[in-house]
Amino acid sequence: MSMRRRKLETSEEKANELLLESANLGHVLANMELAGMHGFEKNPDEAYFRASVAFALDGTNEQAAFVLGGFHYDKYVHESSLYLACYYTNIVASEDKSGYACHLYSKSLLRLSRHLHGGYVINGSNGMPAIFFWCRKSLDLGCDDTRETLKHLETTGQSLCANCAKETETGEKYKQCSKCRAQWYCSKECQVESWRTGHKKDCKRAALLKFEDYLNAK
Repeated sequence: MSMRRRKLETSEEKANELLLESANLGHVLANMELAGMHGFEKNPDEAYFRASVAFALDGTNEQAAFVLGGFHYDKYVHESSLYLACYYTNIVASEDKSGYACHLYSKSLLRLSRHLHGGYVINGSNGMPAIFFWCRKSLDLGCDDTRETLKHLETTGQSLCANCAKETETGEKYKQCSKCRAQWYCSKECQVESWRTGHKKDCKRAALLKFEDYLNAK
């Protein structure tokens, strides 16, 4: 091994020691640097720990929130939580400029909704209006990753009544909720009944920017 290479390795080891020391002293950026070095696959437990420390030190750190949300969404932690996936990705989505965080948050909401209700529409606890809201927001910000998801959701939603589950016939178009544009109905009667039995709440909370406000909306 050449002298130059030994010096470089020694310098790198020293730099890593200083980085670890800085992280252990409570520096947010140092912890996030370590989280990035360990990554999702290399050492997920250490990466999650470092991102958690960074977020505990600075609850507004969007980079840490994004990493933590990704860990929970992709189930890289032993006790992953879809609620935490939504919570963390929402922090980034609320200030999103590229649309990708909104995309990930909408996917987290969709997965949570399916986990809770198995794909069924439950008025008053229906996540679809919020999912549509964040999908459209993502697309408006220029994230093409959302396009196929939104197209699939619209195609599925248009095919059956959100109240009675009656399927459309060939060439038939159901009436769309003009407020959330996320639910379709076979008749005015079904739309009124859906609104009365909980869709009013779902519509109202769909555009709430904070996940905790969305959960607690009445």
